[in-house]
Amino acid sequence: MVVSDLLVAHFPRYVDYDFTAGLEEELDAISRGEKSWRPVLREFWEPFIALLKQKEVEVSKQDVTTETTDRLCPECGKKLVIKLGRSGKFLACSGFPECRFTESLAAGEDEKEVVYSEEKCDKCGAPMLIKSGRFGKFLACSGYPQCKNIQPLVKPKALGVPCPACGKGELQEKKSRYGKLFYSCNRYPACKFALWDLPVNEPCPKCGYPLVVEKNTKRDGRYRKCTQEGCDWRHQLEAPEKTAKKIEKKPAAAKHSKTPSGKRK
Repeated sequence: MVVSDLLVAHFPRYVDYDFTAGLEEELDAISRGEKSWRPVLREFWEPFIALLKQKEVEVSKQDVTTETTDRLCPECGKKLVIKLGRSGKFLACSGFPECRFTESLAAGEDEKEVVYSEEKCDKCGAPMLIKSGRFGKFLACSGYPQCKNIQPLVKPKALGVPCPACGKGELQEKKSRYGKLFYSCNRYPACKFALWDLPVNEPCPKCGYPLVVEKNTKRDGRYRKCTQEGCDWRHQLEAPEKTAKKIEKKPAAAKHSKTPSGKRK
C-alpha cells in the first residue's frame, strides 16, 4: 500500500491505464516488425530516468513511511509519529535518536472496520467478509480459521465459448492482479489455456481452428484474427479512427473539362 501510494503520488503517468495500454500497443508493433525498438525505449527511458533522479532528491523514505499524530511523547514532550517497521506500524518519538521512546499501536487502532458482503460461504454457509489483500479486495469466510474459503470479489464472467484446449471447460473473463482483462478456461488449474484478446465462438475460415479473437487498437482499428501459429487469417471490422477521419475530410476530386486543343478550362 505504501509503494502504491508513492507511485500514484509521484509517478502518475507510469501507473495510468492509458499510458500502459499505449505502450503495450507499441510493443506489439515492435514484435510485428512495424516499429524499431530503440526509439520506443528511448522515448520511455529518457523522461522516466530524469523524473526518477528528481524524485530521489525531493522524496525521502521518511515522507512515505511516517505519519504525524497529536500525541506527545511521555519522556521528552515531543510529538509522537506512526512509523512503519518490519512488523507493521508503531508509535515512536519524533525526537529519535535523542529520544528512543516507542509504543505499539493499541489493538484495533490501525485495523479497518469489518465489512460483510451479502454473499454466504458456499462451504459452511457463514457470511462472507470483504477483505483487502496484496492484489486487491476479495471475499473471505467469516468462519475462519474453521473455514478457510476465499473467493474473488468480482466473479468471472462466462463467455459461452468452449475451451479449444481441453474441450470440456468454458472460457471466462477475468482480471489480472494489475487489473487487465484476460480470458481463461474455468477448469484452471487442470487446464491452463488463456488469452489476452477477446475470444469469439467462430471457427477460422482458413485453418478451421475452433475460435478466433477480436482486437481493437488505435493503429489497426477493430478486427478479428486467428490465433493459430502459421495462420495469417485476418478480417477487418472497422477502420482505424485516424484513417476513417481522413476519408471523411478528403475533398472530392475536381472535374475538369478539356478544350479540343487538350487544355483544361
